[in-house]
Amino acid sequence: MDGKCDWPCWEIMNCDTGKKCPAKNRPQTPCWEIAREQSDYRYILQICVDCIVHVLKEDNSVLSIDDRQSIMVNKANCVLTSEDCRITI
Repeated sequence: MDGKCDWPCWEIMNCDTGKKCPAKNRPQTPCWEIAREQSDYRYILQICVDCIVHVLKEDNSVLSIDDRQSIMVNKANCVLTSEDCRITI
């Protein structure tokens, strides 16, 4: 499966816009790679692999595009619709 969400992690997670985050400075780099580079606890404890962002953006996900789109629509505090999350093929 090679579809993935085009939204940056801070939009998927609906992060506070005032919050400083290294991912915002490097939007083309996956947040889990930034966490790895910084030896962040989320990467060390393997939290990133279960994170909704990783699941939606991973190139080789076991989830179908429909499954991923459904996750985006139904996630907690959802502000997105199925049209908002641009899944690319």
